Amino acid sequence: MKKRLPVITKKLLVTIITAGVILCAVVFSAGLWSFSRQFRTQYDSSIRSIGAAARQCLNPDDFEKYLSQKTKDEKFYSITRILQDFVDKFDLNLLYVSSVLPPDYTHIRYIYNTVKQGGKWNKFDLGYEEDYFEANYNASTKRVFENGETIVRHTLKTRSGSHITAQLPVMDSSGKIVAVIGVQKNIQEFVNARHSFIYLVISVEAGFALIFALLFSFHFNNSFIKPIILVTHEADHFASYGGKPSNSLLSIKNHDEIGTLAHTVLQMEHDICRNMEELTNVTAEKERISTELSLAAKIQMEMLPKGYPPFPDRNDFELYATMTPAKEVGGDLYDYLMLDNDHLLLVVGDVSGKGVSAALFMAKCKELLDVYAKLSLTPKEIFENTNEQLCIGNATGLFVTCWLGIFSLSTGELCFVNAGHPYPVLYKKSEDTFSLLKEKPNLVLGGMDGLSYTEYKTSLQKGDRLFIYTDGVTEATDINEKLFGDIRLLETMKKTKNQDAPKTLEIIRSDIDAFTGEAEQFDDITMMSFEWRG
Repeated sequence: MKKRLPVITKKLLVTIITAGVILCAVVFSAGLWSFSRQFRTQYDSSIRSIGAAARQCLNPDDFEKYLSQKTKDEKFYSITRILQDFVDKFDLNLLYVSSVLPPDYTHIRYIYNTVKQGGKWNKFDLGYEEDYFEANYNASTKRVFENGETIVRHTLKTRSGSHITAQLPVMDSSGKIVAVIGVQKNIQEFVNARHSFIYLVISVEAGFALIFALLFSFHFNNSFIKPIILVTHEADHFASYGGKPSNSLLSIKNHDEIGTLAHTVLQMEHDICRNMEELTNVTAEKERISTELSLAAKIQMEMLPKGYPPFPDRNDFELYATMTPAKEVGGDLYDYLMLDNDHLLLVVGDVSGKGVSAALFMAKCKELLDVYAKLSLTPKEIFENTNEQLCIGNATGLFVTCWLGIFSLSTGELCFVNAGHPYPVLYKKSEDTFSLLKEKPNLVLGGMDGLSYTEYKTSLQKGDRLFIYTDGVTEATDINEKLFGDIRLLETMKKTKNQDAPKTLEIIRSDIDAFTGEAEQFDDITMMSFEWRG
């Protein structure tokens, strides 16, 4: 007679398999969501940074001349080489700068167009024009030109593979958006990794469910009720007596799934006790690590100058700076130093990335800048020497955007150099105006050895002020992915006309917090306010 599987076994089996499938589905969904989110966050941050760094190398005021005359000069070729270096160094598909005409933003005029060598993308020459109809591209380009937004789009499963594209506005010296810079990078690696993750998890879950069902149905027998009650009592005892297992389950001698269940429950109780002990140890270790991170953060903050006023014996200027890291430790830096009785060093920088690695790179950069500044070098020489040292052994590929100036307190002359850093805000008291101190920036520190940096000079009058900051200010993002931006910063600066340096930074931070609302701080925020009182 054919042996039939008991009804109660079938019901219990169906119940367990159903619960297992639901649990696996939840775990799988959570894992896939976390996996995809982490990849997207990393790619989005990277493509934004690359686009912003490349944008700093452009000369927007010459675009109209290039498009109208369609002739290339040495400056054009130099920038083309720099953009090609970006494509090669960061393994981009393409990097282009184009002017797109309103109102539908379908007619494109190319200024710069660099592509991956050996890739599938066409390289358009200066002045090449085309009509491109693609809803997502046209809509995002419109937002860039009309709203000044930075747009990041993910495109999957196209003929050219999957890729991520960032579009950033390019403004001329008057603040007008005259072009869009587009950066595209292949993310097929992410797509393949996600597919592999899905296939692996589904295969493991299916295999586990099949094996479990077979073993459970094979071992289940008629001696069910009494042993299961004993198991229930043991579970109640374990729960009621502070997680202390008894040996009552050893009396179950069944050589079936009930016996396995009994021994498994007993083993589970011991495992739980062991896991609780391990959890206690892990918690203690986590607290130790947290303590060490707190100590690292304290050490990092000790490296930065602090106190107000920073030079109590000087009344010919006012100076104050703050740094708020996005994590326990940050990658931003600032410094000020009296090089002699007449010259004041001002520095603000931002290391790519966050966390401990960025903090260590930041410490190295700050020490190098201090050492070379104390050798009475010019800002240009300080950056060139620091860049060479940062490039040595930089296997992680970290780099620093940095602004450094040396101010003469007797004449009001400011000699400065900018390595891919956001433009400072200059307040001219005689004109009662706030504006960005714009100049053609240099490439970032640590990005490429052998670079030469260009130095600039300007003069401050009595009462003029300088606000230097990192991109954590202008790229502070609200819950709708909108950026605080340069325009909003200049509007905020107008509230600080009659305030001292600490109050100035307090007002700016307050406006940033009001703008971001409940959104988490995305990047380190560093600010410095300087006023020359003559």
